[in-house]
Amino acid sequence: MPRKQPKNQLSLDYSVGGNRIILHLGQIENMRVADSLFERLIKGEWVIEPAGEIADISYAQDIVHQLGHKLPYPEGIKIAQLHDVDISFKGFSAIYHQKGWVFVNAKTDINERNYQIHLLTVSLGLNSAYPSKTSLARRSEQLVFDALMPYAEVESFFRRDISTIPGFLAYDIANFFKVPFHMVLKRALNLQIVSDEQYRNFMTVQPRSSAKPRELYVSQDGSMDDLEAQLFGDNFE
Repeated sequence: MPRKQPKNQLSLDYSVGGNRIILHLGQIENMRVADSLFERLIKGEWVIEPAGEIADISYAQDIVHQLGHKLPYPEGIKIAQLHDVDISFKGFSAIYHQKGWVFVNAKTDINERNYQIHLLTVSLGLNSAYPSKTSLARRSEQLVFDALMPYAEVESFFRRDISTIPGFLAYDIANFFKVPFHMVLKRALNLQIVSDEQYRNFMTVQPRSSAKPRELYVSQDGSMDDLEAQLFGDNFE
């Protein structure tokens, strides 16, 4: 009996394209590191499976479900969090042995890694529709923004008359969305929740953990009372 097609996946034959990288993360030097790594994998100079010292490996079905779009994903996408790779390695998505793969650096900050995994996973589903890498990256980012940072939730943290954000709040906001703080800011700017000036000011903030445990509360009606208390209260450092 043929296996039922997983939810949020459409059938597509990837066998004709062979092994190939779909989308790189980072700049030119990062891409060169990724290309070298993938070439050595194809040549059999290192082995990705079974999981162990080389990488932690998991399936991406939860990521696909969270992204929520029916796209022509390759079957059985796997995520490899690589250990002992060059510090300049960021990550890439690829077709390897006719399967979809996402490769990231296990040492990357957890929120950055979460964002990267979502971005690279969705790139595998969008690849056939966006032959341009620039367009593919842009559209992948948009779908990740929509899935991880809904308008109402982003809006609850920002207001046009706020000119400063303390480091501990930036840290809490990043952990709330599980993405880097600068990506939340970019989303807020794209949605016109913050101005260009606010964006530039907030981009200089260095997220840092508070010395005291804090609970980040967002009211259901989007009220700013709790945010104002954290921004302008006497007790933050």
